[in-house]
Formats: sequence, C-alpha cells, structure tokens
Amino acid sequence: MCHSIAVLADVHEVMKQFRVDRLLSYSSNRYEVRPTESVSAVMINRKGERILDEFRWGLMPFWAKDAVCGDRNSIFSNIVFERIVKKQRCVIPCSSFYVGRTEGKETEWIRFKMRSGTFGIAGLYDIWQAPSGGEELRTCMMLMTESNSVVSPYHTSMPAILDEEQMEKWLQPDQRDSRQLRSYLQPIDEMRMVANILSSPAEKLEIGSDVSIFV
Repeated sequence: MCHSIAVLADVHEVMKQFRVDRLLSYSSNRYEVRPTESVSAVMINRKGERILDEFRWGLMPFWAKDAVCGDRNSIFSNIVFERIVKKQRCVIPCSSFYVGRTEGKETEWIRFKMRSGTFGIAGLYDIWQAPSGGEELRTCMMLMTESNSVVSPYHTSMPAILDEEQMEKWLQPDQRDSRQLRSYLQPIDEMRMVANILSSPAEKLEIGSDVSIFV
C-alpha cells in the first residue's frame, strides 16, 4: 500500500520527461501528498495532446467509496472498471513514495525512490460530478502491483512504476487490450530503487489510516 507520495520536480523537468504538450496545472515541492489531496497527472486528451493537470487522489464513482490504490489483478477482473481501464488511463509523476510498517505501538516509515530521479506511476482517472450538480471534479487512482525485493520486507504491494516505453504504450488511446495493458503493470527492477528508513521523529509522517482504500 502507498500511504503518501512526494512530488518535488519542477514543472519544466516534468514537462520534458513526460513529454507534456499542454500545461493546465502543476504543483511542485510537495514533500507529502496524501490520499484525497490534489495530485498531478498526465493524460492524453481527444486531440492527442499530453495534458498535465491536477486531480483529486481518490476516485469518487457512484458505486463505491474512495478508490485510492487499485490492485492490478482486481481492477482487470472488475467489470465496473472496464470503461475506465480502456479509455481513461493516466501517469502520475512522483519523486518518492512512503510505506508505513507498524510493530507493536511503533510505526516505522520507509521512503522509496528511483535512482534515476522522478518516475511515473500508472493510474486511472475519471470525471465525477455530484448528483446535485455543480462543477465537475477530476479524480484519479494509482495502480498497484506485487512488491519487488526492495519493498517486500515492508509491504506485499507497491505502485506500478512505468519505464519510458511502458508509459508511451499505457497512455495510447488506441491501446485497449486488457491483457496487454495488464502486462505493463509489473514490479520495477529492484536494482533501480533505493529505500530509506525514516528514523528521526521529525521525519515520521502523520498520515491518517482511514482514507486509503483498496479495490
């Protein structure tokens, strides 16, 4: 489970790395982004442009509570996600992600980063509107896969990190084969990752446990 992420890269770095054509909104220098807060994501619009915009982290569909992190196995076997998986995929730029491990009364926080710097997490997005009407809300969720050997001592799952080639294919609107899409969501090579245990009191994250919901 991913309890929170950090987004530190400046907008120019993100636009270049993720080949963004059009910037709508982006916030950098965010050391802790929690579920239900605003997070940046890259998507492709109807004109074929790569758009960088802000989304609420946590889908708000009419049929469920917040969906923050979705397991790749359940997502592709759940019929209610069929439309979103085929048409509404995104990539979430990230500098690091955090996982908590509790032993007794103590919680230990671990920060995971890529050696190469900023990376992209596979995601899904949706446009939600309250039954009472009002402004539309862009929402998104991260997709999870099995943990590699770096993450597995702390949790059984981890974000589905995409390399450049996988990212290109994941975002392509004409790619709708569920089996092919699922194949991109594999544990990233552990040699490309670094884990750091946050030992000092000042480094520990104060993250609520009631907002991260698996589907």
